[in-house]
Amino acid sequence: MKFIINNYYVALYGVAMIFSIIRYRRYFDSILKYFPIIIGYTILTEILGILIRDIEDLQIVYLEGYSFYNRLIYNIFEIIFFLYFYFVFWNTVTSPRFKKLIAYGVILFITSSLINPFFQDFILYPQLTASSMGSAVLIGCIILYFNTLRSGTVISNFHNLLFWISLGLLIFYTFYPFILLIGYFNYELYLDLHIRQVHHILIAFMYLCFIFGFIFMRRIRPAEKDI
Repeated sequence: MKFIINNYYVALYGVAMIFSIIRYRRYFDSILKYFPIIIGYTILTEILGILIRDIEDLQIVYLEGYSFYNRLIYNIFEIIFFLYFYFVFWNTVTSPRFKKLIAYGVILFITSSLINPFFQDFILYPQLTASSMGSAVLIGCIILYFNTLRSGTVISNFHNLLFWISLGLLIFYTFYPFILLIGYFNYELYLDLHIRQVHHILIAFMYLCFIFGFIFMRRIRPAEKDI
């Protein structure tokens, strides 16, 4: 029961996955057609991360005192996750200037991801610079996308799946870099402020936005840009 309570947010991954499959016929030919794969990958990453953390015999780091370290799988996950959504927003916005800005952001993220391991072990520790840059670029992509919506949209935002996904991502990744920084530099403060619980609440909010998007979305013609 304690395990379920502490990891309640994982259940929302499963609910989102179910709705992504049920509603797949409504967006199978859109830019979000690979989104269920990302959700499935997220579920596998979270479950594996929890198992490595809590089960002594299951490990990916074979160093004394580090058997419960699971950061490697999350560092790999973040790179794939960020690149996927950069791809989505780059293909969604229509302005050549916006596309160019997103491309510059992607270059900055890739550069920071290549440099960061020289300062923090990629296997053992979170990549603070890469994660912060990735979050900032993703927020920038979302802002550009919202600006596109303001100039005219095919369907209302309430029925727009990508709008709900963007909203969830925006809220979560606005706070995510600060959560990493506090946990890395001042773990006692991290515990005192119950940051882990805040992190879980933000994840739950993000995936509730995804679920609402699947529930309220409408099928549109492939030729229409908004999803």
